[in-house]
Amino acid sequence: MADRQTGSVWTHLEGMALQGSLTGTRMQIVPLIHTTWGDWTELHPDTTVLDNNTPYYSQYRPVRIGSRGLGPQFVDSLLGWDSRLPGNAVVVGVTSAGESRAYALEALPWGLGVINDSLAGVPVLITHKREASFGIAYSRIVSGLVLSFSVANGGIVDDRTGTLWSIDGVAFEGPLKGERLEFVTSFITEWYGWSAFHPGTEIHDEAAVLATLGAGSSIPR
Repeated sequence: MADRQTGSVWTHLEGMALQGSLTGTRMQIVPLIHTTWGDWTELHPDTTVLDNNTPYYSQYRPVRIGSRGLGPQFVDSLLGWDSRLPGNAVVVGVTSAGESRAYALEALPWGLGVINDSLAGVPVLITHKREASFGIAYSRIVSGLVLSFSVANGGIVDDRTGTLWSIDGVAFEGPLKGERLEFVTSFITEWYGWSAFHPGTEIHDEAAVLATLGAGSSIPR
């Protein structure tokens, strides 16, 4: 993608300018809740919606993340291919201090879930919901405390204070009400792109993931 003001060319996964006057500049990555309309409106009942009846309607097309099949011309543009997972496997990609890890949604149970983990020495919480293609990471450090989390009564609770947390990292009931978990760079993406941008990335619970999804896939031609 290119910006209109300088014509600099940017990577779409990392937000770094590769060509042009802004080469080397990196955009700030902000948290994105990729989820269903039902879950979103439960969090934000007064949300506004972008009307698709715009002058750009002809450019819209249906896209379903995780759909199988990549065109040969597109595949030829990839600098690397990691066959440990199928190319279109949907993952939560997480980075911290130069280290990266992928959490494959298809290998996780249905329903709201959490993973207490650590990446590059940072205690991280991965909250996910496979059927909604939802996943995001936060730091588990709050006010100097390292918290661990679990799912109880359909919601997220920290095991130390019993505070209830929303999927967007906000404490809404309990001793820590009003606190917000710090976002750790993470987003939903497909394996072929994540692994190309992060060669040698770790896979969370790799043995279990490979047993569930199969040991990799060939490059489609």
